Amino acid sequence: MIFKGVKVLDLSTLLPGPMCSLFLADLGADVIKIESLSGDAMRRFQNETGKSPYFNALNRNKKSIALNLKTSEGRKIFMKLARSADVVIEGFRPGKVESLGAGYRQARKINPKIIYCSITGYGQKGAYRNKAGHDLNYAALSGVLDVISEKPFVAGMQIADAGSALIAAFAIAAALFQREKTGKGEYIDIAVTDGALSLISMHLAYRSISNNRKTILSGSMPCYNVYETKDSKFVSMGAIEQKFWELFCSSMGRKDLLAKQFDGSVEVMKEMKSIFKSRTLKEWVAANNKHDFCCEPVKKIGEIVNDNYFKSRKMLVELDGIIQAGLPVFFSSLKKRSDSRAPKLGEHTLEILKSIGYNGRQIAKMKANGVVL
Repeated sequence: MIFKGVKVLDLSTLLPGPMCSLFLADLGADVIKIESLSGDAMRRFQNETGKSPYFNALNRNKKSIALNLKTSEGRKIFMKLARSADVVIEGFRPGKVESLGAGYRQARKINPKIIYCSITGYGQKGAYRNKAGHDLNYAALSGVLDVISEKPFVAGMQIADAGSALIAAFAIAAALFQREKTGKGEYIDIAVTDGALSLISMHLAYRSISNNRKTILSGSMPCYNVYETKDSKFVSMGAIEQKFWELFCSSMGRKDLLAKQFDGSVEVMKEMKSIFKSRTLKEWVAANNKHDFCCEPVKKIGEIVNDNYFKSRKMLVELDGIIQAGLPVFFSSLKKRSDSRAPKLGEHTLEILKSIGYNGRQIAKMKANGVVL
């Protein structure tokens, strides 16, 4: 695997940091999840069966050590781990990790080649650095919610968090590449709100030269929209290129609409809604399969697990009875790793401590003193 031999210490919780380290773990990195004695709060989200699907989806292929960084012995253990680590990921508010004695400045003193990535809502510097926030707040402040719809709504997925996790993984990979050339470590400052803004760069550019909030991609044009079908289901229409629009119009016997591809008038939109209402979802799928004009069904999550496309791409992973999305990357010369389930809290504490020189008596004493779990 690409990151085989790369050791990652992940101090983060919830979504952005753990998703970032998940990408690294899926590509072979040895990720040690350093949790507090109470564990990542994500373990308790939607935990009706005793196994949080959220936590499990974000933390496969990792090991867990439960460590109290508020104790001097806990900090000593972290530094021993950091001495041989390649990457540290953290998601505390600015200044917090330094106050715990586990910040970049402390880590680089014992390991100058360390790559240290901080993922926070508003970054290490700037007007909002000390504010609290969550994905919805970042999406709101960055303009993502304005782009999604004319009337803002909760998107249902964490766009800002997930986007920033990808950006952080990319930045860490870039820093590892740079270190190969220079031999030097790096500090990386990732603000989730900045990451969210980067996702709407095209919209930002367009608005800078136009007062019109309606774009080709905003759902205001007949060729790029979501329509309700005769049986009250939905299809997505993405016929932006002229050739696809022409295929749609000709297959529907509606050549009168050829010149209306980007006509978002009330009349044309009403006519398009009427056309899609005239057929069932099954009929629209059949029509698209025959003519290929970029029209696909809006599927429910429950339908995806039996979808032949995702099965053919081997994108669905089932671990410990929980179905997850697998690594969405395939390399011609590399096999994907054999996935392991998300770790139980402190499952690998004993193994990890022994690997850095602690014996059974010392570990038992630290457990009794609330240093480790």
